[in-house]
Amino acid sequence: MTRFSVHYFLLFTVMATAGPYFQLILRARGFSVVELGHLQGLRALAGMCGPLLVGYLADRFGARRGLLAGCLVVVGLLLIPLNVTSSFWIAAALVAGIGCTVRTPIPLTDALAAGELEDPVHQYGRVRVWGSVGFAAALVIIRVLGLVDERSSTSMITAILIAVGLCLVSSAFLRERHGARRRRVATTGARGGFDAVFWLFVLAAALHQIGMTAHYSFFTIYLQDVLGMESAAWVWSIGAVAEIPMLFYAGRFIGRFGLLAMLGASMAAVSLRLGVYAFVPALWVILPIQLLHAMTFGLFHAASIEFIRRKVPRERFGLAMALYLSLASALPSWIGSSLGGHVIEHWGYPTLYLTYAAAPLVGIALLAMGGERLNVSTSGAMGVSHDEGSTDER
Repeated sequence: MTRFSVHYFLLFTVMATAGPYFQLILRARGFSVVELGHLQGLRALAGMCGPLLVGYLADRFGARRGLLAGCLVVVGLLLIPLNVTSSFWIAAALVAGIGCTVRTPIPLTDALAAGELEDPVHQYGRVRVWGSVGFAAALVIIRVLGLVDERSSTSMITAILIAVGLCLVSSAFLRERHGARRRRVATTGARGGFDAVFWLFVLAAALHQIGMTAHYSFFTIYLQDVLGMESAAWVWSIGAVAEIPMLFYAGRFIGRFGLLAMLGASMAAVSLRLGVYAFVPALWVILPIQLLHAMTFGLFHAASIEFIRRKVPRERFGLAMALYLSLASALPSWIGSSLGGHVIEHWGYPTLYLTYAAAPLVGIALLAMGGERLNVSTSGAMGVSHDEGSTDER
């Protein structure tokens, strides 16, 4: 394992504790499901702003490693007062700060790795896969050893702080190249790749994310409320394990069947997954259906990144990714989370999952409108090897 493999492993132990457990922390602090939905949505919205701001500072001034460590420190400092407040507005301010910083170390680590790996196109997936291993391992170890009490915010926040501390140590061993040559931004064509097909893809991806928000924001409390599980967060580890082979082989599926087919299949898998949550709330069905995470997250994100790489000139890739992460990820997550709490409060979990399952189906219809125009040729602006798998936000 390289130093980046170790760091990805530890970084995603932070994601494993700060992700599935965060909704339980808010519940343990006494917030209602409606308040929980709004706080989760605020966290997602803040998660759009943080990476953009810190990414700009990193490009402008360098010191990515220092910014990465700073984000981890801020997360730790904000979690401590969150553990003692029952005020919605104080919690909202703290959650916004956590949202801005908790996921920002991922793109910063990606940027550092891109500067250090000899062949990032082929090596990235093999290094990044250790993040998925760390995510799954953390949840399994916590479950097997009974290290976390899911009814105690102190217990869950302590687990996050330990993971943050270990990741902070590993960040000190990362190398950072200085004096990287700046590139002048150029354009290709009148719109530089940002044409109607690009925006059609963004809209379809946003509908996919709305569907996934029903899983990301409410799945752990669904397991507790509907299935009666006292310890529930470990179930997320199944999806993390399932996505690991997709990091290696998504490119082959995309090369064999095309971007349009893989995007559509991934979105159909979201609707199937949510439909099972609504109609078959039984553990023996819920557990194997988590294997669909390889498609609903791993394959969809890999296909999305490949679409952007092919569609948008290299010089505009940063802007395209910012638009994708904000408009197709953070913004729909905010909307989906904020409304989801109200849906659960008034109509229950089955209505939530059935309603949100419709969004990816609308997205599939939009993809069909785009047709073969979405199968951008690999001879485009940023064609990559089909041996590469790519993931970003869980």
